Amino acid sequence: MSPTAKLSEVMSRPVEVAMADQKLAEIDALFATQSGLPVLDGEGKCIGVVSKKDKAKASNGLDSTVAEVMSSPAITLTLDKTVLEAAALMLKHKVHRIPVVNEQLQVIGIVTRTDVFQALEEANKA
Repeated sequence: MSPTAKLSEVMSRPVEVAMADQKLAEIDALFATQSGLPVLDGEGKCIGVVSKKDKAKASNGLDSTVAEVMSSPAITLTLDKTVLEAAALMLKHKVHRIPVVNEQLQVIGIVTRTDVFQALEEANKA
């Protein structure tokens, strides 16, 4: 795997998502296995990301809605972008995960810092 590998080669799928109008209590169990989720609007478009850190800052605790605490607007990438581009965007925006979307802004995968680091580490071994 090289830094120029396409995100389609390193992203995770399928992706658990949250809806903007959901209560944090409804998605709390998902945080046991992942640190953040893409957030969708009623039309299925990615509008943000909600993380464990966002959840911890919720003023109403688990009664808060995802929309109240999520990071928005969504920082997204498309399948044709590279591992290197994902790494640069993560550094620039200080994020740990980036949803991968299609032309309609529907989530088709997610790339995490771990995905990026593993791809770069494999390239370093070669």
